[in-house]
Amino acid sequence: MSVTIPAMAVDPTRRAYAIPVTQTDGGESQDLIVGSGVTASSIEVDSYVAGKAATTGDYAQTASTFVNYSGAIQWPFLTGVPISTDFGPRVPPCAGCSSFHKGIDMNPGDGSPIQAIAAGVVREVSAVDNGGLGVYAVIDHIVDGEQVSSVYAHMREGSLALSVGQVVAVGDLVGNVGNTGQSTGPHLHFEILLDGVTPTDPVAWLTERVVP
Repeated sequence: MSVTIPAMAVDPTRRAYAIPVTQTDGGESQDLIVGSGVTASSIEVDSYVAGKAATTGDYAQTASTFVNYSGAIQWPFLTGVPISTDFGPRVPPCAGCSSFHKGIDMNPGDGSPIQAIAAGVVREVSAVDNGGLGVYAVIDHIVDGEQVSSVYAHMREGSLALSVGQVVAVGDLVGNVGNTGQSTGPHLHFEILLDGVTPTDPVAWLTERVVP
């Protein structure tokens, strides 16, 4: 399994330090590794182990739907969260909503931070709510030599942390869960697009690639 980004994106002068974030069931601290001078739009998660973490606030609705690991490909949330709508055919939940769901709907709670699933380059964003996907971002990745894109939609206005052309690392902040666009409540609509255009089941794709 390999995920690549342009060589120019690597900054050898970056110094990192660890901030304790939370604890696992075994009581061991999880660390968030960030570079000096990091802002909210450039957080790097270099090492953590996420399982059934103690959670409060926005993460109070988490469930053990998956376990994250500190690899090159990760889920968009640090801990397992409820998935309310699967990939594939469905009864449209709202006027204008599609009858074929091109992604999954994830429900960690309004305002929860969303992380990039892999290193890549931001292809497209909307920082304002113009309907449809609302506030969203599309990131292009190269996984095992093939282009794959990830889509993050319905985020809060004002929370988008990315811009077109930006190079991101796995775990970088994308934005926060919201209720913009054609949405029936706060959630992340998340897609995986093979070759940058063809939807595939994100659960199956991530389950195969997020490994210990």
